[in-house]
Amino acid sequence: MTRVENSAHEHDSRAPRSDSLANHCVLVTRPQHQQAELISAFESHGAQTIALPLLQIAPPSAGEHAATLRRSLLELDLFDTLIFISTNAVRAGVAAIEDYWPQFPVGIQVVAIGPSTAALAQKLLCCEVAVAAGGVTSEDLLSSGLFDNLKGKRVGIFRGEGGRDTLAEGIRDRGGRVDYFEVYRRLTCDYTQGELEAVMSGKIPTALTATSGESLAALLALPLLEMPLLEMPLIVPSDRVKELALALGFVQPVDAGGADASAFVRALVRVAGKESRTGLD
Repeated sequence: MTRVENSAHEHDSRAPRSDSLANHCVLVTRPQHQQAELISAFESHGAQTIALPLLQIAPPSAGEHAATLRRSLLELDLFDTLIFISTNAVRAGVAAIEDYWPQFPVGIQVVAIGPSTAALAQKLLCCEVAVAAGGVTSEDLLSSGLFDNLKGKRVGIFRGEGGRDTLAEGIRDRGGRVDYFEVYRRLTCDYTQGELEAVMSGKIPTALTATSGESLAALLALPLLEMPLLEMPLIVPSDRVKELALALGFVQPVDAGGADASAFVRALVRVAGKESRTGLD
């Protein structure tokens, strides 16, 4: 286990730091509010970029879902541990908490998956945040030693609607009680052929990015005529998403080992280095 000391990495986009990606044009598919940092990071290494959000982050569903979320938020001080699974979960979760709690309750263990998520949670909640050392997945968190004794403990997981239950199942197996705080929805961005052509502006991507199974599906659903998407290098944040990409037919998925901008850039730099040595660029 490690504790987060610093905020998320910031990238200076004023000038390229290197030309290691000068032969690449990267399709950046993150939600609109998460585009800037990754674009800056790629361009600082000489790459061109195409900003094409595939998912948008929307408020959570109304009706019974909203009532359940409200009840959980009102009982926030009864939880022993709160887990944030992504930076989107942090932003939406903290906003929801602040609607009911002018001051974050004391005595709650706060845990995050991945260093960027932990850094943002620490910044917005102004409290100590635990993170699995070197881990960026639910499986890493479960094996980190943070949850060895959960008998009788109440754990809340902040996430988007839907998603995997691996983390919750692991916590229940260790004797914990789990409640979901589903504080946002992921919606697919729809593009017409004309809109895509306008976004592309004549650029042809040589590498792709995707952060989840949903974004992979949205990527394949794009009406990109005669573009060999499945053959391009595809940078993903984890081995799980890499396996999903392989199952969908992508032949060059690359596990960046993290969802932060620096991890994605390092992964593509490795790909570019291999291409250079084999004369493919």
